[in-house]
Amino acid sequence: MSTPQLDVYGFPAADPKVTSASPFTTKVECLLRLAGLPYQMHVVTNPGKTPRGKLPYLEDSTATVSDSEHIVAHLKASHGVDLDASLTPLERAQSHALQRMIEERLYWIIVYSRWIDPANDGAVYEQFFGSLPPVLRGLIYRSALKTTKAALHHQGLGRHTAEEIYAFAARDLEAISQTLGDKPFLFGDAPTLADVVTFASITNMLRPDFKTSLKGLVEVRPNLVAHEKRVGALYEDGASIRSSSQ
Repeated sequence: MSTPQLDVYGFPAADPKVTSASPFTTKVECLLRLAGLPYQMHVVTNPGKTPRGKLPYLEDSTATVSDSEHIVAHLKASHGVDLDASLTPLERAQSHALQRMIEERLYWIIVYSRWIDPANDGAVYEQFFGSLPPVLRGLIYRSALKTTKAALHHQGLGRHTAEEIYAFAARDLEAISQTLGDKPFLFGDAPTLADVVTFASITNMLRPDFKTSLKGLVEVRPNLVAHEKRVGALYEDGASIRSSSQ
């Protein structure tokens, strides 16, 4: 029996160096590639037109699933994808805590570093909206910037100074670095879901051409740089199972 076609809808890349400007879209693509599940990638620029107003989302023959965490659960239930099958209950708990730290705080620091940090003034405008007609570009950018500032404020991170925000990032990155140690992957010799989540965020700190303190905070932790390259090589090895809609 042939494998059903999976369709992934997600944000485009910030530049050619990464699969998507969104760590969550990168996460889903990386998981599918490590699992060897063929999929078609559909680039979406307006999440407002998606089923739940957010990206990524996945379609297959049985369901439409929004949110990367729900997609992970769906792939496990419907396609048997479980990178954590070998983990102990304690390791699963530790993995869960790492993922929540990365996706609930480090993610917002990535958002801050791109949209708010004065060092990147104008970078998002050019990289995310540069292909739009000039009149639309400014209008959509100003609306998106206003929405992003409000989201950061309501989340809480936007109420802090830049120094405080990057200090949070340093502590979070150090926690990942200490967990990784000298192992090839976070929990041993094989990649797990925590490695996928880590890669999705770290590659978005290292690869796009944004002027951000985050890149330096990663680079002073050589094991995180090596981890990004290691998982990135596995990601690239799975490129042949991805097709793109045009």
